[in-house]
Amino acid sequence: MKTLSYLALVALSLFSTLSLAQSTEIADKFKKFDRNNDGFLTRSETAVDPALWSRFSSYDKDKDGQLTLTEYGIYASK
Repeated sequence: MKTLSYLALVALSLFSTLSLAQSTEIADKFKKFDRNNDGFLTRSETAVDPALWSRFSSYDKDKDGQLTLTEYGIYASK
């Protein structure tokens, strides 16, 4: 039983580490796109990524003309 618990703990730790690494990578990409450092991405800031630019409105969930890190994360995690 201890072995099973240990393996589960190792697996959970590995998953958490990978998830954190992915989150950090997404945040870093977001910061590169955010040229004016206001914490949001406008459609013009996303023009360097044609796939994101063309689907901008579908990821702008609150339809405010800008993407938050959370909205961008949905795109970047696919």
